[in-house]
Amino acid sequence: MEFTVKEIIKLILKRLIWIILCLFAGLLISFIFSRYIINPSYTAYVQLYVIPDDTEASLNLNELNYAQKVVTTYINFLNTNVFYHDIQEESNLNYSINELKHMTTIKTINNTEIFQISVTSSSARDSYTLVETMQRIAPQLIKSIKPSAQISVVDPVSVPTKPSSPNILKNTLIGGMLGLVLSIIFSFLWEIFDVNIKEKEELITNYQLPVLGEIPNFNGYKEKQLYKRYFPFLLKYKKFSKTERELMDNSKFIITESYKSLRTNLRFTLLKDQCKKIIVSSPVPEEGKSTTSINLGITISQTGSKVLLIDCDLRKGKIHNYFNLKYKPGLSDVLSGMAELTNVIRKTSYENLNIITIGSISPNPSELLSSSHMEELINVLEKDYDYIIFDTPPVNVLSDSLSLVKLSDGLIIVVREGVTSHPNVSNALEKFRLSQGNILGFVINGVSINQTKKSKYYYYQYGDSND
Repeated sequence: MEFTVKEIIKLILKRLIWIILCLFAGLLISFIFSRYIINPSYTAYVQLYVIPDDTEASLNLNELNYAQKVVTTYINFLNTNVFYHDIQEESNLNYSINELKHMTTIKTINNTEIFQISVTSSSARDSYTLVETMQRIAPQLIKSIKPSAQISVVDPVSVPTKPSSPNILKNTLIGGMLGLVLSIIFSFLWEIFDVNIKEKEELITNYQLPVLGEIPNFNGYKEKQLYKRYFPFLLKYKKFSKTERELMDNSKFIITESYKSLRTNLRFTLLKDQCKKIIVSSPVPEEGKSTTSINLGITISQTGSKVLLIDCDLRKGKIHNYFNLKYKPGLSDVLSGMAELTNVIRKTSYENLNIITIGSISPNPSELLSSSHMEELINVLEKDYDYIIFDTPPVNVLSDSLSLVKLSDGLIIVVREGVTSHPNVSNALEKFRLSQGNILGFVINGVSINQTKKSKYYYYQYGDSND
């Protein structure tokens, strides 16, 4: 998968909060580890100067790198077990020869005749003691092997007062950069492997179907989902926003306009003079199909059209809860012959909106919805209403909505941004198409509203205020 510059910028802006959090997390974690967890180390060092004798110098005047070769030879002398054994005995410190080798670094300084011996230890005193011992033993060992060698101290050893590591500033910056880079890499991997719907263009491109409406997040939705996933035992104690139930009375202007836009698009899609019968379904639960059905019914009824909302989710219907009504008698009671139609049609606080609730819990809801009684019922109802909206179960979970396809003029598939996956959408479309359903398009819930969309809605609000 290739990303354009525009897509990269868009992705970074989309995950900007996450990236910034990872940056600060990297800075904080690195600082804490460097400052409080990693044990400090102290480094003591001494610099020694190699003075070749005149004889050797005269014999090697043509060798430009003579001094460096001599220094390298002496360093090899000092990297032997004999040297570290002498240091072990002279220092009276409890370190093995291998530990001393690991702690000690001997190197030349800028390819000169000067070489440096340094020792790093968790104890400043031990570092000093070992280097001080090496400062005395090194010339002796070299002269025992090569009597003509002359070694002098350039920079004598001293007790280190500050730790040589960790470098708190350096480690903190590295940690921050690591957090930044990893968060960006993770964001791209997330984008590549994430199969959930991210924006309407994906639906239009992949399925060649229009997006009829984009509904922003309701207040409290994300919080409720967080509780449901991680703290389900607290749900009964937590009160969430009722914006979903009281959309047209108390909701934000943007949300209201979103449903009005859906209503307008639906009218242009269904150009029919008689009663328009619409199925509202979703691939899986928790995508907001019932909320969409209710608010679509409310917005259409406000134009003067007579609307009947039927709760066809006979197992888990909840439309009665939104209107504070009892669920029975309702649809199942009429279809089973236990109630009269006039007794199950309920009025709402909206003048042109009536509803039929689910009714008594039925052991065979699929059979009821696919029965001839259901067809006869719709034939009677369509004479009195301009719109009939069927709120049906998720099609990938239950096939009940497929039973109503032949009774409808079209169907709307409700998805949720960042939640509904493309495989679930494909599966739902396949089922409806096999049932010869007229798929009108998608409604996307939970859409993130950017500044451009806000400006558009507020422009229309400004225009309305001047009418």
